[in-house]
Amino acid sequence: MKKFLLFIFAIAIISLQCTTEEEEPYFCHLYGYVLAESDSVGVNNLLLRIWHINPDDMDQLVVLDTVRTHTDNSLFGFFERDSVCYGTSQKQGRYVTIVVDSTYNPGWPSQYWTPGIYGEVDTVTLYILD
Repeated sequence: MKKFLLFIFAIAIISLQCTTEEEEPYFCHLYGYVLAESDSVGVNNLLLRIWHINPDDMDQLVVLDTVRTHTDNSLFGFFERDSVCYGTSQKQGRYVTIVVDSTYNPGWPSQYWTPGIYGEVDTVTLYILD
C-alpha cells in the first residue's frame, strides 16, 4: 500500500510539473511625470534609468534604456518609454524600477521608485526630493 501511495504521489508531482505553463512577458507603454516633492512642479532634463524584467531571461532585471524628462503639451517632467516588461503570466507586481542617479543628475539626490505598473498602457507620477 505504501508503494502504491508513493507511486500516486510521484505521478501527481510529475503531472504538476508537466502542466506548468511557459511564462509569457507582459509589456507596457509607460508614460510618466517626475515632479518636485516641495511644489509638485515637473522637473525637466533628468536622466532616468529604467530597469525591467529581461524578456529573454525572465529571472533577470536589465536596464532598458535611459530617458530624459522634458516638456510635453506644456507639462514639465514628462517621460515616455515603449516596451517596458512589467511582469509575466506567472509573476506580476513591482518589477519595474525607475532610478535617478545623482552622478548623471547634478543637484538632485539619487532616488529610485518601484511603481505598480499594470496593463498595456500606464502612467506613473514620481515625486523627487529637492
